[in-house]
Amino acid sequence: MANKRLSREKQVYVLAALSEGTPINGVCRMFKVGVHTVLRLIDETGEALADYMDRNFRDLPCQRIEMDEQWQYVGIHGQRMAQKEKERGDFWLWAAIDPDTKLIFSHLIGTRKNSTGTVFVDDVARRVKGPVQIATDKNRSYACNIRGAFGQEGYSYGTDSKNFDDRDCAPDSQRKNGVAPIVSSEREAVIGNPDLATVTTSHIERVFLSVRQECTRFTRLTLGYSKDLHMHKRAVALHFGLYNLVRKHKTLGTSPAVAAGIEAKRWGLEDVVDLTAKYIARKEEMAFEIAFAEAGL
Repeated sequence: MANKRLSREKQVYVLAALSEGTPINGVCRMFKVGVHTVLRLIDETGEALADYMDRNFRDLPCQRIEMDEQWQYVGIHGQRMAQKEKERGDFWLWAAIDPDTKLIFSHLIGTRKNSTGTVFVDDVARRVKGPVQIATDKNRSYACNIRGAFGQEGYSYGTDSKNFDDRDCAPDSQRKNGVAPIVSSEREAVIGNPDLATVTTSHIERVFLSVRQECTRFTRLTLGYSKDLHMHKRAVALHFGLYNLVRKHKTLGTSPAVAAGIEAKRWGLEDVVDLTAKYIARKEEMAFEIAFAEAGL
């Protein structure tokens, strides 16, 4: 059984604490559970939610979508590495949102290379149907990848770039966390005829702010950063799964999955625990069948 060392009730409590940004060691102290037990819960629940979102977030009738990337490191800051390593250093979270339903329907963790952008944009294109308006920043990989994934017609695409006041004379009172204030925003049509009044990346950027606040692995200047790439991916899948299915969005009054028509009602954490148990049971059953087949039984 999935997470058999924890009761269903305690799994709910642990997931609730993790979803609010509580560090793993803090969760262990609060509920008197071992660190490996919590890591196993993150691993299995993240895998189950990633599988659910991959299967069900398809054929979405989005009218608008926004795409952007967010930086974080795994194991060690990229600038402090003597030589590059495959699973340590700087990584980027690529994500796409439907700003009308607030659904994060695609995400990918990888480098910021064009090859990663190609995989990400291809996945986004396979999940939406019908005419759609796309908004991104001016990351150069988007323009060519969007043309390759979406084709030449049936959609519109525009960019939203923000300009900051980087002058040395800008007073500290106007800076937020050391970042200079935004002085202007430039929106440009790239493909088709997008409505420039609604071409923005503000919604996906706001989601990234929630990731920084609520997923401890992304919080700056702490020891909570991911030490392992596999667990980093699982924790992100867990965060977005709870965001899409469980979290009540203030503007919508329900969860993004309900607003998008994927679910009839907002999930509780108990539903997530049950989903994970069924997923792990099905996975173990398939493993047994494969083992029996290989043994010729």
